[in-house]
Amino acid sequence: MTERTAAELRDDYLARLDEAMRGLPHGVASDIRGGIAEELDGLDAEATAERIDRLGDPRGIAREAEDEVPTVPPVVLPAPAPAPSAPRTPTTATRGFAIAAALTLSFGGIVVPVVGWFVGAVLVSLSAMWRTWEKALAILVPFAAAGLSFLITSTMTGFSTGSASGSSTGGDAVSDVVNPLVPSFGEWHLLLLLGFLLVPASGLWLLWRMRGRGVR
Repeated sequence: MTERTAAELRDDYLARLDEAMRGLPHGVASDIRGGIAEELDGLDAEATAERIDRLGDPRGIAREAEDEVPTVPPVVLPAPAPAPSAPRTPTTATRGFAIAAALTLSFGGIVVPVVGWFVGAVLVSLSAMWRTWEKALAILVPFAAAGLSFLITSTMTGFSTGSASGSSTGGDAVSDVVNPLVPSFGEWHLLLLLGFLLVPASGLWLLWRMRGRGVR
C-alpha cells in the first residue's frame, strides 16, 4: 500500500511537470523529467512527499529552465535574387528595321531624289542583319555598274560622232546645236539605269539575302 501511494505521488507530480514544461524544447524537458523521476524512484510515500516539497511547484521548475534556455534568433533567409531580365534586342538588329532599310535604299531615291537613297544607305549600314560585304555590294555595285555602262556608251557615241564628222564635206556640213540643259542619251541612260533598275535591285537583293535568317 505504501509503494502504491508513493507511485501515485510520483506520477501525479511528473504529470504536472510535463504539463508545465510543454513550452520547453523537447530535449530540455526530457532531461529535467528524467532527473526528477530518478530522484523520486525507490522512495516511500513519506520520503516522496518530502522530496516533492523540496522540488517545489512544477511551474517554477519550468520557468527556471525556460530562463536558462538560450534564445535562438529566428533564421532569416535571404530574399531570392530577382531573375535577370532578358537582354533587349537592339532596334538595328531586328528584322523590321532591316526590311525598312532595304526598302528605303531601293525606293527612297525615287520618293526623295538623292537624299532618300543616302538615308537608305545609312540605315543599311546600321543594320545587323547583313554581313559587311553584303552592305558594300548593295551600296557600291549599282554606281560601279552605272559608271561602267556610261563609260561604254560615251565611248561608242564618240566613235560614232567622229566617223560622221569625217564623212561630211566642209561646205555641206550641218552643225547640230546641243542644248546643255537637256541631258544627252548617255546621261538619260545612266539616270534610268541607276535610279530605276540597279538601286532598287540592290535593295531587293538585300531582302533576298535576309531569307532564312533567324527572326529577331
